[in-house]
Amino acid sequence: MPTAKKAQPPERMAGADFARLRSSLGKSQRELAELLGVSLKAVESYEQGWRNVPAHVERLLYFLLFKLNEDEIEAAEPCWESKDCPEASRSKCVAFVAKEGRFCWFFTGRLCAAKPGAGACYTCDVFTRMLSKVEEGKSRCQ
Repeated sequence: MPTAKKAQPPERMAGADFARLRSSLGKSQRELAELLGVSLKAVESYEQGWRNVPAHVERLLYFLLFKLNEDEIEAAEPCWESKDCPEASRSKCVAFVAKEGRFCWFFTGRLCAAKPGAGACYTCDVFTRMLSKVEEGKSRCQ
C-alpha cells in the first residue's frame, strides 16, 4: 500500500536574505527591530542564522519592503487575475475579499488560499514579479 507523502513546509528565509532586505529598507538592525516589534538580539540572530526567522516576521518584512516601494509594483495585476482563479474560489480568499491582490501572500501566509496545491506564495509568480521589480528599481525606503 503506497504511503501518502507529507507536505513539506516552504523553505524558511535565510539569514543573508533577511540582512539583504533590511539593507534594502535602509534600516539599521535596531531600527528594523523596532519596526518589527522584536528585540535587537532577535534581528542579529536572524541575520547570523542562529535563529529561524518566524513566518510573521518574514511576512511583515516583505510587507514593509513592498509598501515602501509601491510605485515600483503599482502596475501589478491582482493575484486572482494573474492566477486566473475561478470565481467560486475567489469568494473564499481573504485577499480577494479585502481587494489586496498584490499582497495576497501577506494575508494567506505561505500557501495560496484560492488555489490549494498551487504552491508556496514566495515562489508564486505574483510575489516573485513584485520582488524583482523592487530589487531592480532604486529603493525608495531610505
